[in-house]
Amino acid sequence: MKAKIGLLGSGNPARSWYMPTLSELTKHGEIEWVALCDMDEKLAEEHGTKYGVPYYLSLDEMLDKHKDLNAVCIVTSDPLHHVLGSQVAERGVHVMVEKPMAMTLAACDMIIDTCRRNNVHFEVAENYFRWSKQRLIVKLIQEGILGDIVRVYFSEPKRQLPFDPKVSYSDLGRPISGFGRTGGMVMDMGAHRLSQLRIYAQSDVKQITATVRRYRADPTILAEDWAHAMIEFESGAMGIYETSRVGELQKYCQITGTLGGILDYDYMGPDVPLRLLDGEEWKDITVETERRTIDGVDVLQRIVAHTDPQIVYENPFRDYAINDWCVGHAAEIMSIANAAMNDEHAEYSLGGRKDVEMAMAIYESSLKGTVPISLPLEGMTDYEKAVHEDYLEKFGRPIIPS
Repeated sequence: MKAKIGLLGSGNPARSWYMPTLSELTKHGEIEWVALCDMDEKLAEEHGTKYGVPYYLSLDEMLDKHKDLNAVCIVTSDPLHHVLGSQVAERGVHVMVEKPMAMTLAACDMIIDTCRRNNVHFEVAENYFRWSKQRLIVKLIQEGILGDIVRVYFSEPKRQLPFDPKVSYSDLGRPISGFGRTGGMVMDMGAHRLSQLRIYAQSDVKQITATVRRYRADPTILAEDWAHAMIEFESGAMGIYETSRVGELQKYCQITGTLGGILDYDYMGPDVPLRLLDGEEWKDITVETERRTIDGVDVLQRIVAHTDPQIVYENPFRDYAINDWCVGHAAEIMSIANAAMNDEHAEYSLGGRKDVEMAMAIYESSLKGTVPISLPLEGMTDYEKAVHEDYLEKFGRPIIPS
């Protein structure tokens, strides 16, 4: 039997990545994509017709008409993840939500608790660690090729802008980020990077010290445009995360172990700049990729790191017309499909909550004057209280129903 999957949302991420991937996985018999739902009738009809999938304008209608649905992939704006995820789980259907899992930890726990009560599994669509290149990097770390991980850095710009002529800064604005499609950068792309840093360190987080700032003077911009966090892991490894929309471009990822490391200035690219210690000198290690064209798509077959012993990654979707980017989305979809069919935990699941917890600690540290915040967090942070207050004001209902 194959998992029957429904897709909720037909915005740009769904159109660009999920729909083609769901279609390709269905074509090869991995799953069955059986339904599409979006409130926008034009989009729902357009893409339902394009892919030959029944479309609906109401989640309840989709669930009513497809009682055999095993799982629903929720690809909507961040403030809706916990509401829609819980709505799906209440119907006894397994759930996957886009990242970040939810706006606050209480909202994350609403999804978790609803899934547990209804005996269904949940997944969080964190795609970056599922990329082929990242799978190889994690395998190098887990096999001890880099030795003990000592430090992990991520510096990431996003649509870099110049500073205003008279530079000043302020803290986070209210209402928190304006509750648009996403939260601020620490919750948006930050959810990806905090995930990767934690996975690179192979350790949970002990403490975070951070500052979050707004430099742009535009009063309509409420979210941060710069953040810097120092992360102490339980293993003793140290991490640095920086994200910025202002100033000069700074983009790199660094993983340093006692036996070697990776310093990557193009972490979105295919190359793995691996270096290992040879005595007291650094030695470049060859990392090769094998590729072939399938239905006009350049498809990665495998990656071989010429270490001793060799570390090899084989793309599980190497026979399908799925590009490098969508390998991550294919793995997400198969994770919730396998969880639904085999009654097993999804691959990432609670990892999505850990990412949100790290983001909450970053905001809280900044709001309290760049003080260390210990994890796991106890009780609701001041930042989360502000989110809940602003959510109620904007949407006219509490973020967590009573």
